[in-house]
Amino acid sequence: MSECAICYLGQYDLFKDLTEDELDLLGRGSQPNVIPKREYIFTPDDPGNQVYMLKSGRVRISRLSETGKHFTLVILEPGDVFGENALFADEPRRNFAEVLDDAQICAIDKKEFEKIAMRNPSVSLKLAQIVEHRLNEAQEQIEHLVFYDVQTRLARLLLKLADIHGERVDGGVQIGIKLTHEDIASLIGSTRETTSKILNEFKANGWIDVKKRHIILVDQKVLAEMK
Repeated sequence: MSECAICYLGQYDLFKDLTEDELDLLGRGSQPNVIPKREYIFTPDDPGNQVYMLKSGRVRISRLSETGKHFTLVILEPGDVFGENALFADEPRRNFAEVLDDAQICAIDKKEFEKIAMRNPSVSLKLAQIVEHRLNEAQEQIEHLVFYDVQTRLARLLLKLADIHGERVDGGVQIGIKLTHEDIASLIGSTRETTSKILNEFKANGWIDVKKRHIILVDQKVLAEMK
């Protein structure tokens, strides 16, 4: 079987219902890549001729604002699919895909992916669910930008990250991924300077702590009550 050595496509939930022949077909149209930290996988105006699976590391999907700052749409984790918009329109890329940690990815040829999706309804359904989930997350981000100030947006983000990546430690819940202040700012539509200032205020008030670049939520109740 010629399945991509890094990808092991059958392990992804998106492809778990495929037959071995279908996985083999998809594998022949797949290309493994190891991308170093802070490199771009694609940028706006790049051709949308591949769909990507993330094997390890993290990838940030972002877009430039009118002021030239990156606004993060989503941070992807291992097992996620991205670049799926290529399947719905023959248009160039509109977003940036930046590697936050050294990443192993699998680039799947768009045409091969489309063949499998047409033959296997479960793939199309799961892909539609992924797109719907991301649209809902984007809508939530827009609502936060409109209705909440920066302090509240930051508090809500920390709670969300703790819910997804939280690890119970002495003193609170530690967010299990490392993000720079610039990364956090891009997730809440703020500047690094403002984000750093508010994080320092949270720490001074005893609501969070920071150890080895990991944020620990000490008082989630206070953060949750911010409006």
